[in-house]
Amino acid sequence: MEETKTYSVSEINSIVKQLLTGPDILRNIWIQGEISNYSKSHQGHIYFNLKDAKSLIACTFFSYSNGRYKGKPLENGMEIKAFGGISVYEPRGQYNLNISKVEELGQGDLLLQIEELKRKLAAQGVFDPERKRKLPAFPWRIGVATSPTGAAIEDIIRISKQRFPNIDILISPCLVQGDGAPESIISAINLLNDPKWDVDLIIAGRGGGSTEDLMAFNDEKVVLTFAGSRVPIISAVGHQIDSVLSDLAADHFAPTPTAAAEMAVPEMELVESGLAEFEVRLKTALKNQAGNLKEKLRILTNKKAFLDPRSMLNDRILQLDEINSRIHLLGKNYLMGAQNKFSPVSNGLLTSFKSQLERKKKEFQLLSGKLDGFSPLGTLKRGYSVVRKKGKKVVTSPVQLEKEEELEVILAEGRIRVSYQGEIQ
Repeated sequence: MEETKTYSVSEINSIVKQLLTGPDILRNIWIQGEISNYSKSHQGHIYFNLKDAKSLIACTFFSYSNGRYKGKPLENGMEIKAFGGISVYEPRGQYNLNISKVEELGQGDLLLQIEELKRKLAAQGVFDPERKRKLPAFPWRIGVATSPTGAAIEDIIRISKQRFPNIDILISPCLVQGDGAPESIISAINLLNDPKWDVDLIIAGRGGGSTEDLMAFNDEKVVLTFAGSRVPIISAVGHQIDSVLSDLAADHFAPTPTAAAEMAVPEMELVESGLAEFEVRLKTALKNQAGNLKEKLRILTNKKAFLDPRSMLNDRILQLDEINSRIHLLGKNYLMGAQNKFSPVSNGLLTSFKSQLERKKKEFQLLSGKLDGFSPLGTLKRGYSVVRKKGKKVVTSPVQLEKEEELEVILAEGRIRVSYQGEIQ
């Protein structure tokens, strides 16, 4: 009978530890449960159990990890999700969950704050779909605002270069978590928006994390910076359960930085094949257009105007003369018609005018005769005369005269001078 090996306690615990910490499925897991037996050491390490209705698991939340937790203080009875890996404490042969981050379940204070800010910005139109812009089809330079040491920047560079080796990538480093992260992200995005860098689009984000880790991308000023970016921008905050507000404010959002690079950068092979296809189509179109123009030119050059232009000019001259003759004849006929129409009327008016003129002439002669009878000239013609002195004063009595005074006598047909000799008795 084969003898069974005997192990020490330490050996068994060591083997169990290797078994539990080896598989990937136990190194990065989320566990949901209710906190019980909560305690905190003087060094700041937190210990508690996570339990459900049937079982429980011991948990450790070391101070270097729980210092990043910004949510509601942990306490017994609190329902949470804990992320971490299974570990074994060999001295006691006890396995537990070594926690790196915690998320509250339900609507915690943090989530309520995010929802409130989301409603406020939505009312301002920050998330309106009509504000979204298309990404450039062939960007030559992309700007990346993220941590220079995280996996996100490595993924973006690697995927972008794979798809288009000549792509130019401009990195604007920033903090993506913790104190000062919002201001750092805003500064990095604003820098890439400077026209002097000639950036075609921006990718801004980070790898995944808990709600607390991603809070910088829920900051109001950061969200407004995404919305106000002059350059089209992709929000790439990866692996989170819920989207952040920067996703809603950006022109586009990608679930991971890798997906953002795939969204932003075209594949060079597809571009080259597309250009080749376009070249063929362009040549065909130009060839067809040239053929159509050549045929139109042939038709035009065979027309009479090109073959015998003088004959065409003579035809036009003859047509013009014929039109002038027609116009002249039409004008003449119109005038004759008008004359025939108004001639009887004009003749009647002329006869009436002559008759009235003759009657008025006779009336004038009769009145002139009567007037002559009463005029001084008519009186002189009947033998009377007018005597005036040198001063043209008319003499009406001999007493007005002196002896030998010269006088002027006006007759009907002339004037004479006489000398006054005395009064006739």
